Amino acid sequence: MPLKIFLSSSLRKYVSGYDPTRGVSFTVKGKRTVRDIYDQMKIPDDKIKIIMVNGKSQSPDYILKGDERVGLFPPVGGG
Repeated sequence: MPLKIFLSSSLRKYVSGYDPTRGVSFTVKGKRTVRDIYDQMKIPDDKIKIIMVNGKSQSPDYILKGDERVGLFPPVGGG
């Protein structure tokens, strides 16, 4: 089963035609990190603040195995 990437709010603009109900599917071959995936999607590193893999917080260097759900979230402003 492929890896599913879900993008939150302002990150969605980096993927043309992004559907938040389906996310983006990737097939993981070899050693791929979360950073490899968002680099491939052309999402700048500084635009991602939180990475969740199967509901757990992970670093950009987390090695993916496939059949995972990855959520990417931008920094949140406010005050």
